[in-house]
Amino acid sequence: MGWVTLSLRKMVMTQKVSALEHRLTKLSQEQQSLANSSAYEERIIGINKEEAYNSLMNDYSDNISNIAQGFNNGDADVQDLYEYQVQLQQSNLDYIYNKMMIDSIFTQEEKILQDKVNQKQTYLSLEQEQMETQLEAARAELQQLDQAVSQDIKQSTISLV
Repeated sequence: MGWVTLSLRKMVMTQKVSALEHRLTKLSQEQQSLANSSAYEERIIGINKEEAYNSLMNDYSDNISNIAQGFNNGDADVQDLYEYQVQLQQSNLDYIYNKMMIDSIFTQEEKILQDKVNQKQTYLSLEQEQMETQLEAARAELQQLDQAVSQDIKQSTISLV
């Protein structure tokens, strides 16, 4: 091959190496962006969960206060005490059930987010591995072309001896 042809091929390979390096940079940025956005979404889920707990606690406190106000009339008999206890127990059971539901809902949201992030991260990692393999091969070919161009130039020089 003539050194001109080899030089053109070398130029093409240099562009390919540059494009692969650029894509690797973009993949790295995508991975960082994914980490940042998933952390942000996790914080939002945590805030929403905390708000749900606060709302549940406020409702529970209001319910207990209403039960206590209904009982504080002063002339309670055994039946009234029994009803008061039943209402308190029911309120406690409702609180526990609602807390478990909140935990379940937000645990599911966190799992969905984590699955989505893991899937995207796996995709990006596989693509990065492919790009690194292609880059390694392109760099090796570029080095071979470099040597071939140098050798071809040396062989085509005119000797004046």
